[in-house]
Amino acid sequence: MNKWKLFFPALFFLCAYLFPQASSPSTELPDGTAASETVHPAETADVTDFELLQNRFGGITIIAYNGADKNVVIPETIGGLPVTIIGTKAFFRKELLSVVIPGTVVTIEPMAFAENHLQSIDISGCVSIGYESFADNQLSTLVLSEHLSSIGPRAFINNKLSSITIPGKITNIGKDAFAGNPLSLIKVGANRNLFASQGFEPSFVNYYIGTGRGAGVYAKNGRIWSLQENNTQQ
Repeated sequence: MNKWKLFFPALFFLCAYLFPQASSPSTELPDGTAASETVHPAETADVTDFELLQNRFGGITIIAYNGADKNVVIPETIGGLPVTIIGTKAFFRKELLSVVIPGTVVTIEPMAFAENHLQSIDISGCVSIGYESFADNQLSTLVLSEHLSSIGPRAFINNKLSSITIPGKITNIGKDAFAGNPLSLIKVGANRNLFASQGFEPSFVNYYIGTGRGAGVYAKNGRIWSLQENNTQQ
């Protein structure tokens, strides 16, 4: 009997040595990194105002802004991952006066910045702009990305834009994208065959189509549009 009393404790310690307790399995994120690298907004003070999700492309989506600051600088990276998407209504009706959007952001979803007080915006990294993304602001200056492919319906409706440059690679401009703006100068890039004209007022649409959808600089004097500069090489 004494032999069994000695045997079982020895067996226990032997198993503990040979088979140490397994750690909890780590879940891999879409980019292949371990779950231990999941973003925790509270890690740094400058991102605590944002609600975040990791998107399927391995970047960060900002889904909401809960801060009180009316002048917002969106960081390029959070938790080591790039901020690539601004989610639907993320900054909707936040009384923003200004916002800096980093070049890492490629998609701005519907109504993301709608109904604020923004006067200028630089989205030179963006590829896709959703429905009413910047509707009902006070934009007088707009910088679009050369890689921009799509502008959703009513994306910039009811702002104060007097001039815009439409990139040459764009393939879609939604209905009324620039309606409600006092546009008097429109520079159109090379992709004129795919240029969706319904995003602008009828007088420009008719003139643009009537002149063969040519790339160039179109100016408005009173109610009359004219082609100031024709540049098919743009």
